[in-house]
Amino acid sequence: MNTVQKINLECNWNEVKACVFRNYNGGYFHPIKDFDRLDTKDLLGLDKEISNLEKNTLAFCEGKIASNVLIWGARGCGKSSIVKGVLSSFIHSASNLRVIEVEKVDIWVLPLLMDILRESEFLFIIYCDDLSFEAGDSSYKSLKSVLEGSLEKIPKNVLMYATSNRRHLIAEAQEVQEIHQKDVYDEIISLSDRFGLSMGIYTLGSDEYLSIVKSLCENEDEFKAVMQLSLNYAGIKGNRSGRSAKEFYKLYKNGIFDK
Repeated sequence: MNTVQKINLECNWNEVKACVFRNYNGGYFHPIKDFDRLDTKDLLGLDKEISNLEKNTLAFCEGKIASNVLIWGARGCGKSSIVKGVLSSFIHSASNLRVIEVEKVDIWVLPLLMDILRESEFLFIIYCDDLSFEAGDSSYKSLKSVLEGSLEKIPKNVLMYATSNRRHLIAEAQEVQEIHQKDVYDEIISLSDRFGLSMGIYTLGSDEYLSIVKSLCENEDEFKAVMQLSLNYAGIKGNRSGRSAKEFYKLYKNGIFDK
């Protein structure tokens, strides 16, 4: 109770367009002055997902019906980059959109945020990166109630955008009595169902991966020289992703992975 009593959720939204909730000294909003701005044109092979997220965000900003969003898939495949790229383009425009980042461990604050934000003239997207819950972790119930609503209607000016390595967010317990298996499965998928727009992103094929490497190279000769090296690096890392391609190229240019 002491943490809740000391929490400070005041913020001058006329000046702050994005912030992170910090759970220190009771909790407060940390304004983001240097937003990690990404150009979605640099995200190769993700055109459909980017377009869907842009359309949903635009509809929200225009006062139309929009959905909570879950982007799930393999690590390093661009989930977070899609969200950052799309949101950065909107919050740097003249829109009244504001973004609040909340870590998974702090989702307990969501009901409090809803109480405060619903009275605001601004639109809010609450962003949670790498969202997932282990079996037996009941903290997801705070999120579920916020997305589903209770006796009080869900605020029309708030949406939830989340990324996760899991499609269904909640891990299934290894040992469950057969009689309860359906109930457990229904509970597991019910949280993901609260996200109207759910998009899965998978590990890239070799051609897609190499196309990203090629886009990073200075010329065709350099690309030919690093093709096999980049595939070797992806094999060592255990996945072909945009992150792996970029990390490989940085190492190559620094002479660390050039043989």
